[in-house]
Amino acid sequence: MTPEKIAQWTWVPGRDLLFLGPPPPAALAPLMRWDAHFYISLAKEGYPPRHPGPNHHLAFFPLYGLLVRALAQGVGNVFWAAFLLSNLCTLAAALLLERLARSSRRSNGPRAAILFLCTPGAHFFLYPYTEALFAMLLAAVLLLVRSGRFLLAALPAAAASATRSPGVAGAVALFAQGLLACTGTARARALVAGALSLAGLAAFMAWCQVAQGDALAFVHMQALHHRELSLLGPVRAFFAFETDPDYYLVTVACLYLLVRMVRRTPPWAWVTAAFLLLLPLATGTLTAMIRYQAANVPLVYGVPLVVRGRKFWIATACCFALMAFEAFLFGKGIGHN
Repeated sequence: MTPEKIAQWTWVPGRDLLFLGPPPPAALAPLMRWDAHFYISLAKEGYPPRHPGPNHHLAFFPLYGLLVRALAQGVGNVFWAAFLLSNLCTLAAALLLERLARSSRRSNGPRAAILFLCTPGAHFFLYPYTEALFAMLLAAVLLLVRSGRFLLAALPAAAASATRSPGVAGAVALFAQGLLACTGTARARALVAGALSLAGLAAFMAWCQVAQGDALAFVHMQALHHRELSLLGPVRAFFAFETDPDYYLVTVACLYLLVRMVRRTPPWAWVTAAFLLLLPLATGTLTAMIRYQAANVPLVYGVPLVVRGRKFWIATACCFALMAFEAFLFGKGIGHN
C-alpha cells in the first residue's frame, strides 16, 4: 500500500465510534475494511443511543454482532472472534450446500460447494461481514424446505432475518414452495412457517421502535446511503454507468443463470434466487452486487444444473480468478465500485 493508504487505514483509537479500544492484530488489520468496522463496533459497544443526526449503525442488523460478542468471551479478542465466526460459517455453508445440491445429482454436490468458495465475492466470507452467516442459515433453510420440514426451516430463516435486510429470503423460499408447489396441509405448514420466519426482523423492528423511536430506522439509514427500492431501480442500475465493468459482468451472468434456472429447479430455488438478485438491483445501483451475489445460495445451487461438464469448470476457474483480483483490491484498501 502507498504511504497515503497506510495513513488512511491506520487505526486511531477513539477517533470515532468505529475505532474504540485497541487496534486489530497486525495480521488482520489489512482485512478490516468498510462495513467490517461497523460490525466490530456493534460487537464491542452495541448500538449507540438515540442522538440528533443519523445513527449509521442502525443500517446493520444485530445477530452477527451478538454472536461475535459471545464468541469473544471465549476467544479473548473480538477481531479474532469475528474472523473465526465468519470462517466457521463459511465451512458450514459449503457443507450444507454440498448436501443440498447432491440431492439433485450426486456430482452436483461437490461442484456447488467448490463454486460457492470461488465466486467473485467469496473473499467476503472470510472477513467480519454477515455474508457467511447469512449463507449458512439460508443453506440450512433450503435444505429443510427441500425435505418438507417447513416448521423446522422457520428457525434458521428467522435467524437469517435478524442477520441482514435480505435475510427475509428464507421466508420467500417457504412462501414460494407453499404457494407454487404444495397443496393441503403441506401448503398451510409452509405458509405458517414463512410467517414465523419473519420473527427476527420483527424483533429488530420492535427494538428500533423502543430504543430509537423508529421501527424502520434501518430502512431510513439505508435510504440515506442511496438504497431505496423502486420498480424502475433495475433499469436505473444498468444505465447509471457508475460501476466498473466487472460488476456488469457478474450481474448479467447471474441474470442469465436465473432465467435458465426457472424450468430446471423447484420454486424454492429459482424464486429465492430471483429475490436475492432483484432486491439489490431495485435500489437503482450495481454497487456491491459482487458481494451480494456471493451469498445467493440458491443461485449457486442451480449453476451445476444449467452449466455442465467442462463448461462448469471453466466458469469456476474464471470466477476464482476474478475473486483473487477482487480480494487483492480489498486488501489494498481500494474503494472498487
